Amino acid sequence: MQAVSVSAKLTKREAALLDRLTREYGFISKSEAIRSAVRLYLNLLELSPKDRLRILQLINELIAPSVKQSGELIEEVHREDDEL
Repeated sequence: MQAVSVSAKLTKREAALLDRLTREYGFISKSEAIRSAVRLYLNLLELSPKDRLRILQLINELIAPSVKQSGELIEEVHREDDEL
């Protein structure tokens, strides 16, 4: 595995959110949290669009539960695809 260094400027709000997420999810450091986020993003890009949408819906449901369950949202996507 080849190492790549990346730097980024974050707004105060983004930096505060990163600090909070690092503590809440038990990452050793902010760098580890960012590495995990980048790996997740890259892995999602390898999925087909429908699979990626399903995974993102499930993640969203875990983070911010809504009235509709992921299965209902997926059915809506299928209906929209059929209409197109």
